[in-house]
Amino acid sequence: MKVKKATTVEQELTAQQQINGEVIRVFHLITESARGVVSNFETKKYRTSVMIDHLQNSSNSLIKEYLSYFFNITLTRNRNSLLVIYIGFDTESVARFGSMLHNQLLREVMRHTMKEATVINIESCIRVDANTKDIRNFFYKRTMEGDNDYTTITVDELVTVEKERV
Repeated sequence: MKVKKATTVEQELTAQQQINGEVIRVFHLITESARGVVSNFETKKYRTSVMIDHLQNSSNSLIKEYLSYFFNITLTRNRNSLLVIYIGFDTESVARFGSMLHNQLLREVMRHTMKEATVINIESCIRVDANTKDIRNFFYKRTMEGDNDYTTITVDELVTVEKERV
């Protein structure tokens, strides 16, 4: 049987490698969008985020993790070595601020992951936790530990939004 020689780098990559590459690209887009969703809060802690590179500090399936007061976005590897993005929301922040931020982030996730927005369909690689959980305390713990070789803490500048006059 004759095998056709690959003429592009994309053809040389396996389907799983292509999917994983797209999931990584989208993970970064989603975390940037998450930062944008909370950028108009005057309180610094609400504009603070933590990015953890789990590859440098653990041997489990976690790869990267984005934490904020409101959200947890995790890039992990499943049993078949396929990358998956898990998205969770903090219980108290949803109760305190309502579902507006929750809905804004979900819209951003859908915008970045829908079949028409990606080179490869990765919709099956996105998991949104239907139940809220205690993300805030984990966020506080990580910020108190501070920056290190595998954790980066960022406080975004305040972005003011002018209200439309009716």
